[in-house]
Amino acid sequence: MDAVDLEVVNVLFFQQMLDAVEHERWDEAAMALFKLYAIEDGERFTDLELPLSDGEEDLTVRAA
Repeated sequence: MDAVDLEVVNVLFFQQMLDAVEHERWDEAAMALFKLYAIEDGERFTDLELPLSDGEEDLTVRAA
């Protein structure tokens, strides 16, 4: 995952955290915050990358 993709994921997790806090879904907010800290600590989230083989695009996302 390149830096731009990681920045987009970072923003999405931040928005998820804000929405969860606004609606008092504390478990979801805690998980989003955990993921933000993981990005800061260098997590690359390779399970979100799309594998490419033989020039063929596979548009499935693997489960974490």
